[in-house]
Amino acid sequence: MNNSGTNEKAYWSKEVADVLQVAGSTMRKWCLALEDKGYKFDRGANNSRVFYNEDILALRRLKELVQDKKMALDVSVNLVISTLEDDRRTRGVHEENAVTQDVTVSNDSGHERVLLNQVLDKLEQMEEFNRTLASQLEKQNKYIEEQLHKRDEHIMAALRESMETKKLIAASQEEKKEENKSFWQRLFGK
Repeated sequence: MNNSGTNEKAYWSKEVADVLQVAGSTMRKWCLALEDKGYKFDRGANNSRVFYNEDILALRRLKELVQDKKMALDVSVNLVISTLEDDRRTRGVHEENAVTQDVTVSNDSGHERVLLNQVLDKLEQMEEFNRTLASQLEKQNKYIEEQLHKRDEHIMAALRESMETKKLIAASQEEKKEENKSFWQRLFGK
């Protein structure tokens, strides 16, 4: 049974780590970061964390921000915390965090959601820019490879022409030597 008094299936850290496909140490690090910002996990008999569906959703959102969107852990934790219901946070810690944050964020969850959406939109724009840049780089590499191939073909053609010219020159010089020989030299092959 979770905090709200309803019967809900509970999961242990290993199960949640397997579901999220992260290492146990990563799970502990994320849980500690969330707890530092006031998030409360229920505890089992041996003081290990117990996870419910809403905890797993919060951790999944944190994973998306940290691993997929490449955001810093502390920023991601603040965004996840800001989207949670107030009863999962302790008000004292939440207020303390709001005072000590470098960036002033209104306690209005609508404003926080707008900020979150702006950050996510900016990330999307950056990802699109990166895709465009990668595409242009690929085109540039293809162009360079084509130009190198053409250059190599021109060099090989010039070498072939040069070799043919040298062969013709050598053959004409050989003919001149034969013409310069006397009748008797040509006859006896000397």
